Formats: sequence, C-alpha cells, structure tokens
Amino acid sequence: MNTYNLAISGSWWILILLFAAAFALSYWAYKRTIPQISGKKKSLLIGLRTLGLLLLLFALFEPIYSVVRSYIDEPHTAILLDNSVSAAATDASVDREKIYKSAMEKANLDKLANATFKFDEGVNSLEKYSFDSLDFQGQATDISKAIRRVSSTIDEQNVKAVVMFTDGAFNSGSNPVFDAERLGKPFFIVGIGDTIEPNDLSIVSILTNETAYIDNPVPITINVKANGFDGKTAKLSIFDNNQKIGEYEFLIEANREKYSYTLEYLPKTEGIRKITATVGAMKNEITDKNNSLSEFIRVLKNKRNISIFAGAPSPDVSFIKQSLLLEKGVELKEYIQKQGAEFYQAPTQSELNAAEVIVLIGFPIQSTPKNVIDMIAKELERGKPLMFVASQNVDYNKLKDLQNYLPFVIVSSRPNEFLALPDIKQSSLSSPLLRVTGSEDDAKLWNKLPPLFRTETFVRVKPESEIVSTMKINNSPLNDPLIVTRHFQNSKSVAMLGYGLYRWKLLGYASEVSKGRADATDLFSVLVNNSMRWLSIAEQGKPVKLKTSRKVYNQSDVVEFLGEIYDASYSPVDKANFAVKVSGGGEQRELLLSSLGSGRYYGTVSGLPEGDFSFSGAAEFAGRKLGEDNGRFSIGEIALEYQNLKMNISLLKAIAERTGGKFYFPDEAENMANDIENHKSYTARSSKQKNDILIWNLPYLLGLAILLFSIEWFVRKRAGMI
Repeated sequence: MNTYNLAISGSWWILILLFAAAFALSYWAYKRTIPQISGKKKSLLIGLRTLGLLLLLFALFEPIYSVVRSYIDEPHTAILLDNSVSAAATDASVDREKIYKSAMEKANLDKLANATFKFDEGVNSLEKYSFDSLDFQGQATDISKAIRRVSSTIDEQNVKAVVMFTDGAFNSGSNPVFDAERLGKPFFIVGIGDTIEPNDLSIVSILTNETAYIDNPVPITINVKANGFDGKTAKLSIFDNNQKIGEYEFLIEANREKYSYTLEYLPKTEGIRKITATVGAMKNEITDKNNSLSEFIRVLKNKRNISIFAGAPSPDVSFIKQSLLLEKGVELKEYIQKQGAEFYQAPTQSELNAAEVIVLIGFPIQSTPKNVIDMIAKELERGKPLMFVASQNVDYNKLKDLQNYLPFVIVSSRPNEFLALPDIKQSSLSSPLLRVTGSEDDAKLWNKLPPLFRTETFVRVKPESEIVSTMKINNSPLNDPLIVTRHFQNSKSVAMLGYGLYRWKLLGYASEVSKGRADATDLFSVLVNNSMRWLSIAEQGKPVKLKTSRKVYNQSDVVEFLGEIYDASYSPVDKANFAVKVSGGGEQRELLLSSLGSGRYYGTVSGLPEGDFSFSGAAEFAGRKLGEDNGRFSIGEIALEYQNLKMNISLLKAIAERTGGKFYFPDEAENMANDIENHKSYTARSSKQKNDILIWNLPYLLGLAILLFSIEWFVRKRAGMI
C-alpha cells in the first residue's frame, strides 16, 4: 500500500490566512483603477497577482511532498567461492578441481545466487555463479575478509543465507568463526578436499630476530611438519645468503608430525641476510613447493649500549641486568640511587649520549634530582627508546616530566600494593614482546605465570599505544593494563606497570626446572630480551626509510615500495624526489615514488623474474640529498598455500553449526538449495521506500510565479494603467 503526504515547515492555518491576505491585497489593488477597465480584466489581474503571491508564500513554507511505497523484498543468497591455489590442488586421493566443479553443478544455485564473490587473499565480485570464473591463482586465503565483504550487501540486498565452497585452509586474516557469528546469517558450506593428511614434508616457519648485531649470536628456530614417510630419514639444511650454515638429519616417527630445530647463528657481516631453510624432497611427496622457506635478518655493526636507572637496588634490577648481559654485544651502564639524591655512579650527559636504550626500574623516586630527569628527557626527545618497570616507590608526579615518551598518561596513584595475574589474549600474540614459539599455545604459557605486584595506579593508555597484557585479580579479568607498548613517529616505549618480575624467573621457570622439566621456557628472559630487541630496532633519527610491503613475492605479484621522508626536526617532507633502483634476477629497474602526503611515498614494480633482489632509494629535495635506505626481497613460489593441504573440516563445521547452517561433503551438495529455501530464516521482508520531493526547491515554482507577474505587467501595460 502506497501513502502520500504534503507537509510544510509551518502551520497550515497561518498559510491559509496569508493566502486570504494575498487575495484581499490583490482585490484592494484593483478595486479602483486609472483608467477604468472592464470587470473581466479586473478579475484576470486580481487572479494573476493572487496566484503569483500564493506561489511565493507557498515556497516560503518549504513544502515537501512525500511518497511511501511498500513492496516485498525476496530473500537472497550470497555465494563465496574459494579461488586459492590449495582449493584446486590434487590431494592424496582426490582431484580437488574436479570435485569442486562437480559440487557447484550439483548445488545448482543459479536461481538463488544474488551476490557472488571469489576470494583468496582478496575478494572480487563475479557477474554470475560459474566455475569458469575461477583461475585458482590466489597465493593466500583470507576467509574473514570475504565474510566482511558479504556484510556490506546484507541490508541492501536482503541476504538471508551465505554459501561457501572452500577447503577451509585460511592462512591470512583473523579466525573466520568470529566474523561468521557476527554476521548473523546461516552458513551453508561445501568442504573441498581430502580429510586425510597427504604424504608431505614442509617448512612451517622460521622464528628469528628481525635485527641482529655482528658477533652477537641469534637463535634461528625452524619448525618442520612431516606426514607419512614413517621410519625414513629427512635432511634439513639452513643457508645464509645461499651458503650452508647448518644441517640436521632426523628420523620421521609414527604419530608425530611436528619437529623443531634451533641453530645459533653468528652474523659476521653487516647488511640484510637471507636465511633459508630447506628440507629434502621425498619420493611420492604430494608437492615440494613447501619444502623451502626464507626470512631476512638485518645485521648491524654497532653494539647495544643500554643505560639502566633505578630508584634503589632491587631483585628486578639484578635479574633484568643478568638477563641482558647474557647476550653478547651488550654494554650496560647502571645508575642506581642510594640514600637521598646520591647515586652509586652518577650519570653524565656524555654517557647518556652514547646510550641506545634507556631503562627505568622503579625510577624516579621522591628524592631523584630534577637535573637527572631533565637529562633523560633530553635523550628521549631525540627519539631514544624507553623501557619502564614500576615499583612501589615510584614518584608518579616526577614521572610526569617523562610522560610524553611513555605509552600512558598518569591519572592518579597510591602506593597500596596488591597481586595481579597477567591476562594475555589471543589477539595480543602478534606483539613481538610475547613471541615464544609463534603458535597460539603461547598465550597458555604466559597465562600460567605467577602474579606480579602492582600499586593502585590508574593510567589512561594513549591512542597510539597497544595493550599487550591486561590483568586479573582473584581470577577476575580487568581492563587495566599490565604491559603496554607504544610506537609513535620516531620513538618506541615499553611499560611494565607491575613489578616483581623476578617472580616469573623464580616461581615460574626455576620452579619448573626444579621439578625436572628441563624443557621449561624462561618467560622472564623472553620478555626482557624481546623487549630490548624490539626497542633496539627504533632506528631513531633516520630521515629516509624505504621498505617493501612483503619480503617474499610470487611471480604474479606486484612489488610495492613504501617510503617515508623526514627533515632534521622529524617533520614530514612532501614533494621530494625519491628515486629507487632495483637489481637482481639478471635485470635492473628504476622508478620514482609518488608522494602521498605527510611524508609518505609509494611506487610499484611488476613483471620481475624469479630470484633475489636488492633495492636502494635516495631522496633529494631542492637539490639537497636528504638520505638513503636499502633492503632486499625475493620473487619465487610462495609456500603459504601449501602449508596445510588437508581440508579444515573442524573449522568449516564450527562455522556452519554456530551460525545455524549446515556442512556438506561435495556429493551432498545437491540438497543445499532445498535446505536454504526451507530454512526458517530464509524469508521475504516487507520493505518501504520513501521519496521526498522538495517542492520549494523546484525551479518551476519560481518560474511560474515570475510568469504570472509578467503576464500581469503585460496586461496592465496594454490597458494603459499607471
């Protein structure tokens, strides 16, 4: 049923009275005329003037004509088609591409398909539901991104169900289960692939530091996955810039698929080093494209100079110092207060100038001299990274002098002490401070740690900061931060708002070792060393920065270059000349990066052959060289899509069950269309569409009023009226 309505911005009664006044005014104006005219002409002139005035008065009240149309919006289905390499791979017992095509034909969703998308690392809309629209060239799978794309079409197209054809092997983005639940629509999923793990050897990951120092050992952990080949021997080789630096032989055991080996790498040369791990291919292995993996390490020549300030001697000072000294290439300067304002060794500005990282442990305290805090602030202003560890005696009023360089703003503080447990969420595992094995099990390790001390100190986390850990009191989770990091412009900082970190060493690691668990992880040392490594990569004061969006690309990928340029005061520089040279693979390329504003620059290169490449970029402005930077990347087969060649049936069933949908094996797909149409939520909706016509804004209204007044004027002139 359609409804129509005419509304004005004022009262209809006032408008009617004004209409009457307009008529009365027009009648009075033509009651007596010179010369006298006929009654017909008087009526015509009165009518013309009255209508003209009525139109102008009507427009002043801003009339709007509204039409509301009701209609029935039929239910629709969004279809997501996996276009990644793994979706069309050949399994141990099935050809996925043939199964995929057959399942789509059996499902027969042409009538239901309203919005069809293909997805891999990205999402693209398709004109129709067709297997021929897929090319299976995607080098990564992001199911979450595909689900979020569907969410933008739900209200507009009345999407009531989502169909997905996939193997479920997502390797990019977040866990799709949560995105599917938030969408609130039933998922009908056809699982593509074999549920039996194929015979395969693969390098799952390489865990190492992004930055290392000459003659400072760096652990490199290689995680290998093996399925099948029970009782056979495999060989793992590790290379540094194609020169072998390590080799392991291991026996593949039944009922064991994960193997981990750690090599202590001692860099000898400055520069960017490519670390490659390769496991030898086996006969009847499903693919050898995942038998190799590479990572890059930037090796720096200078040592790390660390300055520690402490309000008093404490176990935290001793344990942190001991952990830092275990790494070669670290030079420590410690400035610990004793009675009053004195230090065991007083700091000097020249010594602080040489510091790369500044660590505050229970510092400053009430008796800390102002000039020392000013010295520290001066160095932090230059962009030096900062680590802060709380204590019961910290004077937070004095700490406010360093607040610009901390990841939080101090609200209030009282020295009342309580115990707080760390509360690490899965989403926080991306922080480099928490990296242990690189798996989701890391959160379990952190959350088993004993509690720390904390005071009743309330802080507000800065917008650009990241909360690494919140805390629990008596197993009740709170949103108050325990560990916070900040990376803003040219500075980094880490804040531990709890103290008694030594308890993690004594009551955590040492307790486990005393029970005979030699493989226990020293999480205290992990946290301290990871924090120092992350802080040391600050590269403060570097005016020109250049990097690629990834370190390893496929041959079909476009290589993206991202640049930044700053002046001496770290203000962004736009409109500079940023030239980049790329060499490797038997050819050289040159390009100019385009300015994006705010000191950011961007450029791309495509069509590069397989191989290792190096790049260097130099920036100039007004004929003056601002600086330069360099790096490396590789072009080749990416093993990401070959890391998991088994259908992730548990994930797909979880999505279907939690959303109220259904999971199908390919030979069951013919039942899908009927199940969707009979689903309780697959219903039409009654919709309304409202159109407002702004009558007062129409040019015809004013034009008609002008026409009426013009005709009136013409008639008056013809009659010789004054």
